[in-house]
Amino acid sequence: MAGGAAFGYKMDDIRVDVEGLYSQLNKNDVSGATFTPTTVANSVAAFSGLVNVYYDIAIEDMPITPYVGVGVGAAYISNPSEASAVKDQKGFGFAYQAKAGVSYDVTPEIKLFAGARYFGSYGA
Repeated sequence: MAGGAAFGYKMDDIRVDVEGLYSQLNKNDVSGATFTPTTVANSVAAFSGLVNVYYDIAIEDMPITPYVGVGVGAAYISNPSEASAVKDQKGFGFAYQAKAGVSYDVTPEIKLFAGARYFGSYGA
């Protein structure tokens, strides 16, 4: 399960936004893997805040605009594992992401988008 929201500002072909994300992975949602129930957490959750910069690749007379972007910020990761080495491991760490997709101009102020992201964090 995952979700997020972002608010930002557009300057010509460059956009900047602040984004909040929540994601959770349940071990029951993973197929094709075998877990030892006594050592694997039931779920891992992350709350993240990032600042993103995007470049819109303008195509003349087209309402659809491809874009690429990168972001950096912080993530709070919670890993309630039963394994003694990482028991109830949680904390803040550095977060980063790369994004790409297309956006559609509904109005000059509002865009709909479809895209993909690679998200990572470390230090938590």
